[in-house]
Amino acid sequence: MESATVSAVIAAVAAVVGGLLTAFATRSVERLRLRASLVERAQERRLAGIEGFMLATSLWMDWLTYIQEAGWEDKQEELNRRVRARDEAYRRLLLLASDELYRWLKDTYLPAEHLVRRTYVRQLRSGVEVDEQALAARRAFNVMLRDDLVDMVRPDIHKLRDPLA
Repeated sequence: MESATVSAVIAAVAAVVGGLLTAFATRSVERLRLRASLVERAQERRLAGIEGFMLATSLWMDWLTYIQEAGWEDKQEELNRRVRARDEAYRRLLLLASDELYRWLKDTYLPAEHLVRRTYVRQLRSGVEVDEQALAARRAFNVMLRDDLVDMVRPDIHKLRDPLA
């Protein structure tokens, strides 16, 4: 009987140890899943912020181009709506941006936007013929949004582009 008791004790200890190991392994896996889920949601929020900013800024510039072609009359309300959307998207992106993107937004994007507003937008609002300097500012701003910003944000969304890397 003694060997049966020893066998039963060994089996009980093995079951308890197995249960503890399973609990620890399950807990570790759940922790990894939770971490991966949090990282994925943060990446998705960052991507949504980037997309929203790029869309709002492009829509603002498109509307300004339309105003240049069609005239200013009856377009102020829509322009105001697009300016508000651009500003909201900019502030949201500042909060979500990596340090490098944040610096780029403050040091490169913002001065370029101010230049477009000081030259191109001001000339549109005053009704004068848009000069070459203002058009050059608008073109450079569009290139910056289309090319430079895309190059800047690609590393921020790397995990969404290649989630298994």
